[in-house]
Amino acid sequence: MAENLTVARPYAEAAFSFAVDEKKLDEWQCMLQALSEAYKNDYFRDHLKLAANSSAAADSLISLLKSANLIDEHGENFVKIIGENNRFEVLPDIYEEFIRLRQKHDKCISAQLISARAFAESEIKLIKDKLAKKYDCTVTIEQIIDKDLIGGAVLKVGDKVIDASVRTSLKNLSSTLR
Repeated sequence: MAENLTVARPYAEAAFSFAVDEKKLDEWQCMLQALSEAYKNDYFRDHLKLAANSSAAADSLISLLKSANLIDEHGENFVKIIGENNRFEVLPDIYEEFIRLRQKHDKCISAQLISARAFAESEIKLIKDKLAKKYDCTVTIEQIIDKDLIGGAVLKVGDKVIDASVRTSLKNLSSTLR
């Protein structure tokens, strides 16, 4: 949801900035991933919602992360702030935004190549090379097969989408002919 991302972005930026300053990117990424996964778990999410108050819910999250040795005192403060503002629902979005910021910091990006058929390695390398040149970074591509596309491909890089699928071309042609 766009609204969740709007709420999550400042938390992710603050967490990322702190992690960079303290040279603890890996630790914060692990902690945020654990928070995200905990919130995605139906049982734990229900537990958070049924907590007496948001402070008790934050304490549950902190306890969970402490048992796995994934949190320090700064992380505890972060979770408490999330709890005080009752923003547990944006934990997955905070993690995703943190990953995006880290990729930008590390000068690497991830892209999704969605197509009706598998691309050859040489074709994927060509796409990677063009994206690497355009964005001045290293690129990883996840290839997804979607038989509903008929032909062509959709390339997603961050929030940018290049849709060169046959399905979209046919829709555009149909609306032009009306």
